[in-house]
Amino acid sequence: MKAAIIGSGNVGKAVFHDLQHVPFIDQIALVGRNQSAVIAEVMDARDAAILRGETGPKLFHGGYEATRGADLIIYTAGSSKVKTDRMEMLKDNLQITEEIFSQVMQYNREAIILCLTNPLDVITMKIQQVTGIDPRRVIGSGTLLESARLIRFVAELLEVSDKSVHINVVGEHGATAVALLSSVRIMGMTLEEYLKNVTESDLVLNIDHLHKALKNEPFRIFYGKGYTSTGVSATACRIAGAIAADSREILPVSTVLQGEYGITGVALSVPSVIGRNGVEDIREAPMDPEEKAAFLASAQAIRQAAISGGFAL
Repeated sequence: MKAAIIGSGNVGKAVFHDLQHVPFIDQIALVGRNQSAVIAEVMDARDAAILRGETGPKLFHGGYEATRGADLIIYTAGSSKVKTDRMEMLKDNLQITEEIFSQVMQYNREAIILCLTNPLDVITMKIQQVTGIDPRRVIGSGTLLESARLIRFVAELLEVSDKSVHINVVGEHGATAVALLSSVRIMGMTLEEYLKNVTESDLVLNIDHLHKALKNEPFRIFYGKGYTSTGVSATACRIAGAIAADSREILPVSTVLQGEYGITGVALSVPSVIGRNGVEDIREAPMDPEEKAAFLASAQAIRQAAISGGFAL
């Protein structure tokens, strides 16, 4: 399977290196505007592979023509202006996305597209609009990273392995993301059952605190190191791996909904079956009334952002 990464900034470079260790991906092309930097990155990686004794994927560099023949395009490009509010990036990144995919479509109309560029849900919608391809083949990395963060928070709180905690975050990749705490499962039990039957603890999970921590965590990382990349790259590789292996893993990713949950024309994250054709199926997650209201409000926030960016919805 051939993958092409568009964008050679901090996220693009992280994905380029991490993707080399994803099974079934045997070719990777790095595409960027600064060709001298892109060439140097690929040469550096080729040298490193020799020193590690690895027989990994073939590594390429180039312009948009390097996307030709790719089964998967991972999109990381965006404005170089430093902005912490994802929606502040909207105007610049919508324009950049349209310019890039208008050119990419000259070389590749068959690839699955995985979007990592913020504001993620609206940019995912823009890619689908510009390319005109099946909405289920345009995937945003969505709330997979938020779900991982929330699993970590709960696992640390309960002092258990993160592998024993199952939680989904849905909605916007951003401020209005919704943690489905009513469906948390630990050893197959709800959180309340686990606390009562296993720990015999009166610990109460502060939902507002968890939502606040979930919202603030990316900013803690951003202000600490100046950007985010490692978690984003791991998210991309998890999704890419599910596509390459046709594993049909259920992951919370963003795609333009077509009536699911009563929503049409808006991209936001819901549990989705990921396989060789992209989003193979969408499973409707159980939500309590409060969660459902928050989820619909999240969809509306994305819709309004899209409209402000010029979408007719």
